[in-house]
Amino acid sequence: MWRAMARFRDFDGITRKVEARATATSKADRGGKAERLLIAALTDRAMPAGEDITGDMRITKLAVVWWAEFEDTDRALNTRRRYRDIMDNYVCPGVGGLRIREATVSTLDRFLKTMRTKHGNATAKLCKTVLSGMLGLAARHGALDGNPLRDVAAIPTNHKEVRALTVAEVGALRAGLRQWEASKKQAGRYPTVDMLDVVDIMLATGARIGEALAIRWKDIDLKSAKPTVTVNGTIVYMPGQGLTIQDHPKSAHSRQRYFLPAFAVEMLLRRQIGQMEANPWDVVFPSAVGSLRDPNNFRKQWRSARDDLGFQWVTPHTFRKTVGTLLEASSGMASASAQLGHSSENVTRKHYVQKTHEAPDNTVLLEAFGMVQE
Repeated sequence: MWRAMARFRDFDGITRKVEARATATSKADRGGKAERLLIAALTDRAMPAGEDITGDMRITKLAVVWWAEFEDTDRALNTRRRYRDIMDNYVCPGVGGLRIREATVSTLDRFLKTMRTKHGNATAKLCKTVLSGMLGLAARHGALDGNPLRDVAAIPTNHKEVRALTVAEVGALRAGLRQWEASKKQAGRYPTVDMLDVVDIMLATGARIGEALAIRWKDIDLKSAKPTVTVNGTIVYMPGQGLTIQDHPKSAHSRQRYFLPAFAVEMLLRRQIGQMEANPWDVVFPSAVGSLRDPNNFRKQWRSARDDLGFQWVTPHTFRKTVGTLLEASSGMASASAQLGHSSENVTRKHYVQKTHEAPDNTVLLEAFGMVQE
């Protein structure tokens, strides 16, 4: 039995003894097999998994490595699909032929500016996000000294002013929608025109359209003194599978129980009593054939109704902003942010609360100027 030994300084800086043993293959071997096994062991220690990311690797290959790591993260299905689309259709065709060491600040800056010009700021921002993840991985493996995306020019954000419905506008919209639906109703196992009910659950909770359509009867408690609904998921499209319910909402903070106002309780009781046939998914708002309801189909149907009613600017997401604006005005930003499940009040303030553009009442103080004698 031959034994070969060496001392090796590991990636954590600690020197350890590495040993390999082998029986001689012949009298002339004199430990050659043990030595070869030791060299193989040292090579394995010097190159842990993923260490083959070098400056000479092309970005197309880096994309494959990064995607395998990204898929292991707890990201929403829609996020994965969107990032994959950006990677396959914009990033790899645009800079995929470059080697990692060629991904300089100036090169990436030109690429992102081209994306802005051809496809808009939103697409350019997503390209930057995906590329940053890829090159961040390369930097962590020593292929880059740092992430060059940190130094590219900022991509402007198109800030659209938040617009929400007033209480009076909500009343007019609900009344108009009720009449609009009455003229469209058809007989069948499932309601074919019931947008008002979906709108009401969004107004009662602040839920997103995908989350509202994913609510199941098991998520609802109408027997308690204070009836509730729990948002546990959202409807997403899976390639090759179709629509499914993702087992969590858009964000972790969105998974919560909501206390229901009376108008929503009445609507849910009416639907529960009037339900002619259960649907396989147990959803409260199924499609006309009892399947999951596609949020995009709902948006299309909504556009038809809103145009007839004179509310062309209102989208399903407007109801979420309307909830945020009402709660902020009556209970404060903290209450609005908690209801909408945001990670910070800044998100609510920036994207979900309509600004009043009203200065404080300083008339008493300003009257001092009028008291000056001429």
